[in-house]
Amino acid sequence: MSSILYGQEIDSSFTIGERKSIPSKVLEEERTFQVYLPPSYYSNPKGNFPVVYLIDGDYNFHYDTGLIELLSSVSGRIPEMIVVGIADKGKTKYRRNCTPDYIPKREGNASNFMLFIENELKPYIYQNYRASDYEILIGHSIGGVFVTNYMLEKPKVFDSYIAIDPALWLGNYEIINKANTVFKDKKEIGAKFFISLADTKEMGVRQFVGVLDTYFPEEKDWSFMHFENENHNSVGLVTIRKSLEEIFENWEITRQEFYNFKSAQQIIDHYSQLSTDFSTSFSIPSYFLGNAVYYYYKHKKQEDLLILEAEIKNKLPSSIEDFYLQLALNYLENEELDKALDMYDTRIKENPMSFSSYDGISKIYVIQGELKKALQSSKTAIEIAKKCKARQWMMNELYSNLENIQLQIDKR
Repeated sequence: MSSILYGQEIDSSFTIGERKSIPSKVLEEERTFQVYLPPSYYSNPKGNFPVVYLIDGDYNFHYDTGLIELLSSVSGRIPEMIVVGIADKGKTKYRRNCTPDYIPKREGNASNFMLFIENELKPYIYQNYRASDYEILIGHSIGGVFVTNYMLEKPKVFDSYIAIDPALWLGNYEIINKANTVFKDKKEIGAKFFISLADTKEMGVRQFVGVLDTYFPEEKDWSFMHFENENHNSVGLVTIRKSLEEIFENWEITRQEFYNFKSAQQIIDHYSQLSTDFSTSFSIPSYFLGNAVYYYYKHKKQEDLLILEAEIKNKLPSSIEDFYLQLALNYLENEELDKALDMYDTRIKENPMSFSSYDGISKIYVIQGELKKALQSSKTAIEIAKKCKARQWMMNELYSNLENIQLQIDKR
């Protein structure tokens, strides 16, 4: 039994993301934050990712990153992203850092907190992770006040701002006066801005939306969402989902759109344009790419497969690993074993961390009856997957394959 359970460790702990700290000269203290990396981050070293910065990150990091992974890696509705959850260091300091300096009798420190984010935190993330230039700031309640004020004072620091049920009543609705002052000489907001309201009363959100509507009645870069069936604590996820889906509204290629395409070139053109629009080296969503490769292979559309291969290499290089893995899988499932093995071997030479290639090779060896080689390839796949921090469901699949191989060996 121990050989079947090779490499499995029973560990009751479970973590999402990495916890980091940096010294802040601006705030004169050590600042802590969490970093979520998408599933493909380690296994595919090419490409980069938009970054979401969460205010009050310790409070909402787990459920927000869960939503983002569902929408991106699982559903393909939005691209994969890096998420940075900024720790609060306690309620008192958190509220002070989120409060604008101009709010009377509040001793707000928002200006310094903004400087910390843009001059210390963002450079650290950019230097240490494959972060693209597209950045989103999200805050809830008093954090939503911070986000709203950030948009007013420095709209170009982030590309999109999401304020969730913000407490704009703070300081007798002083931020409403601020908005009137800022917007009266502007022709555009300067960034995408999303603001939501739950079933809460007297938050000041409607007054702020009224200001937006006065100065930018035709502007498409701001959006107001009223969720009257959500309370102040439940409105966060639905706001983030709606906002991200609107930001990336053209991301997903639907099944019918794909069937209407005249060639695979339209897939390339679609995601190449998005990469340009969002200043990000995007990957084609794995689920969609797998379906496309399967369709072209099944219907013997060799020309479209050649277009995908050449154009992905040229314009969307972060997807070339996934393309070859998807094609190799089709070869494997149709017992074109020589083609599949050659493709997996090439992947390993170009990317030694391709645990999916080792897993595929193990399945080829099983078909060929070379169970000892299959066992070794399966073990290698598991070891590399651990280093790549593969999601648990992926690990379960790898362990299942290993167990099946071991059972076949034991029967001999």
